[in-house]
Amino acid sequence: MPPLPESKCSESKGSESKGTNSSGPKGIGARRVGSYTTARVSGGRVERVERHAGRLRRDAKRLGLPLPGRSEIETLFLETAREIFGSGDGIIRVEWSHAPGDELELIATTRPLGEETTSWRARVGKTIHPGPEARQNTKYVDVDAYILGRKEAVAHQVDEILLFDAGGTLVEGSASNCLVVDSGGRLVTPARSLGAVEGLGLTIVRENRRDISEAKLRIEDLRTARELMATNGVRGVVSIVELDGEKIGNGEPGPWANRLRRIFFRE
Repeated sequence: MPPLPESKCSESKGSESKGTNSSGPKGIGARRVGSYTTARVSGGRVERVERHAGRLRRDAKRLGLPLPGRSEIETLFLETAREIFGSGDGIIRVEWSHAPGDELELIATTRPLGEETTSWRARVGKTIHPGPEARQNTKYVDVDAYILGRKEAVAHQVDEILLFDAGGTLVEGSASNCLVVDSGGRLVTPARSLGAVEGLGLTIVRENRRDISEAKLRIEDLRTARELMATNGVRGVVSIVELDGEKIGNGEPGPWANRLRRIFFRE
């Protein structure tokens, strides 16, 4: 489903080390400097809050930023969930970032969980993925390719936009990592060196399926694939059953998608 609008913002400041980094990693021209992580809230419970805190700290280290306190991240997640969702469901994004010249801050924003589905429709994006740049596979804030891709998804009324680099190789979705069961039955994902976010959903799948290979995939590989899937920390694993209006496989969620989805939600 296309992203839903954010509805609430709360803030907290602080880090384990003093000072800020106002320039960010060389080669990135984002409006803000930093990264974020997005968690699912189910029945008032923030799922995998410890892992989200660890991921945000890992990304800060990769970007050369002072580390946010683990307890501060977890507290912001938990207090935001309690205040906004109570015992209900939703999505919380926490970012550790700053505008040029300002101090780093933890910022929480929320949105509804929205409709749950086991299958998505996708399109190949017009937006070109910028490649690895200097983001170090982090979930970096204000990346134009992701913003434009999500706008494309809304405009075309699809759930995801697939982003290819200038050479025509699949990198990731605008809001997810990709998994493919190719025509030979191999389970593969785009090579990390291409610049995709090292997402929590894909990390969980990798931990449970050591047989996933990395590959360089072109549009022809997707059209002949047995299965195409999206994965992220909120939705788990979702089957992409239609690409540019054409069926993938038989147009239904396949056995790999069902198997991987069970692994994710069993964790």
